[in-house]
Amino acid sequence: MKLTILGSGGSAVSATRACPCMLIDDQTMFDLGSGSLKNLITSKVDTNRLSKVFISHSHADHITDLIAFLWTIQINGRTTSLDLYGPPSFRRIFEMLLTCTSTPEGFFKFPLTIHELSYGDRVENIQTCKASHSIPTLAFRVESPDAAFCYSADTVHSPEVVNLAKNVDLLLHEATFLEDQIQIANLTRHSTARSAGITAREAEAKKLVLFHIPPPNDNREQEFQNEASSAYGGDVEIGHDLTSFKF
Repeated sequence: MKLTILGSGGSAVSATRACPCMLIDDQTMFDLGSGSLKNLITSKVDTNRLSKVFISHSHADHITDLIAFLWTIQINGRTTSLDLYGPPSFRRIFEMLLTCTSTPEGFFKFPLTIHELSYGDRVENIQTCKASHSIPTLAFRVESPDAAFCYSADTVHSPEVVNLAKNVDLLLHEATFLEDQIQIANLTRHSTARSAGITAREAEAKKLVLFHIPPPNDNREQEFQNEASSAYGGDVEIGHDLTSFKF
């Protein structure tokens, strides 16, 4: 299995980080945050191979490039079908996005199917659970015969996410804040690096990668790694745009 991080930042775009977007095996994408579409194009991934896109939740930093992505693949001549999945109320949100962007009715000529998922739904080899965030949010587990991967999306520490991530080869966990920022973390329902490390330890994940680093914390990467490592006790890396992990 291969994970490519197309957006490792969170909350806002920085000079070095787009907002969240993750690609598994060049076929399944999770979230399309601000700035990630440019990285997708830069990566030279064949977008015709993309068959499924999952949106974890409707905060701007996870969904802003979605409509632009659909316009791009339409303009580039896509004819193959695409399945688009999101959390509860996603169909209504998607229709609002189309309206806000003045997307003409019938503009997308390729078959596009919108799916609204309930917590705990499974789509082929992808299992979901409810993340503990400020709005309805899905976390995801992807399994193959040889590997397992979990994408936490945005969440505070959650027993459901721990269970979803049990024994995965790689846990990609949100870490927006550090322990000296715990008040804003709790207010916004985001994880600290330490809480991500605790989740990885409890899940017995083999590797932890942190993402969702916001611009004000870009220069504190070592602190993120130290706080996560002390809680986890295992291998921790900080995710960066256009980096890949094979496992």
